[in-house]
Amino acid sequence: MPPHNWKVNPVELVQQFEARHKNPAAGALFLWAVWAVDSLHYLDDLDQVFNTSLVPLAGHAPDVIDVAHARWATGTSITSLDLCAAGLGRTFCANSGPREYDLGDFNPTRRAQLPPDTQQWIDRVLSDPQYGQAKAARDWLTHSRLTRHFAVSIGGPPQRLTLAIGSTRLAVRELIELARDLATRHVSDLLQLLPGL
Repeated sequence: MPPHNWKVNPVELVQQFEARHKNPAAGALFLWAVWAVDSLHYLDDLDQVFNTSLVPLAGHAPDVIDVAHARWATGTSITSLDLCAAGLGRTFCANSGPREYDLGDFNPTRRAQLPPDTQQWIDRVLSDPQYGQAKAARDWLTHSRLTRHFAVSIGGPPQRLTLAIGSTRLAVRELIELARDLATRHVSDLLQLLPGL
């Protein structure tokens, strides 16, 4: 597949936002979020090739590829949304410290500093069931371990892993698509808000 086609050039939107707010640090965070989404589309292309052929690159074990792709997808997806939150924190909450805000840092006091449209954006992200799934998978893959379910295929091609996320089982391929779509949808939504902020 070709690279993701943004409806509006994100660089132009961010440059205009930076010019209005005189905050290049926020602009850089928004652009990192855009590039994170672009990297998820690249990962999706790589994973589709692997999913079709099931031929591991350079002899890597298929389950190693699955876990690497799952970590890449979920970590990058959640990071893209946290980068958006960080840009909002730099602009509207005067965060100038060494640690950027993430979505979880927007307590009622900080949220009150945000324009209403961005408060609603945060609410939409946090209430999105795919966000909960991606974040749970990211947290488990980063801070613990997920239960992996293998399928044995005698004489056939290797089977992809299925990961247990809470009471749900997701195939790695599904998890990559979920992470890609989650980040694309919400980063695109925030970019659409930038001209009005």
